[in-house]
Amino acid sequence: MMRRELTENERTFVRLIASRLAPEESEKLLSDLASARAEPQLEDGSLILFHIDGYERSTAIGQHTFPFEGRLADADGEPVSVLLFADPANRLLELEFIRWADGQLQGPNWASLQIVEKPSPVKK
Repeated sequence: MMRRELTENERTFVRLIASRLAPEESEKLLSDLASARAEPQLEDGSLILFHIDGYERSTAIGQHTFPFEGRLADADGEPVSVLLFADPANRLLELEFIRWADGQLQGPNWASLQIVEKPSPVKK
């Protein structure tokens, strides 16, 4: 698939996540955003890989989400979670939409976006 500029909605989402992080983390994320290009991985657009100009990803395997996520409605009103992932070096990696109903992502309604803190894992 082709690399493209990020959409304004994607940029806004990353900025909203960055605004909730510690200053150092926020600056790194905004810096990555400024030089990132998007590469959709799935036809429905539910997984987007980011490429940062001048940054070579290490071969270290793994990724983690930021401590906040988005929630919005799909075009048919079904709930969708929006997750932003970083690589092991904490650099911008992926944007993933998780549609909780059956079927493919139809068209996220960005006007319905809410940012929420991700629940902490339960410790036993």
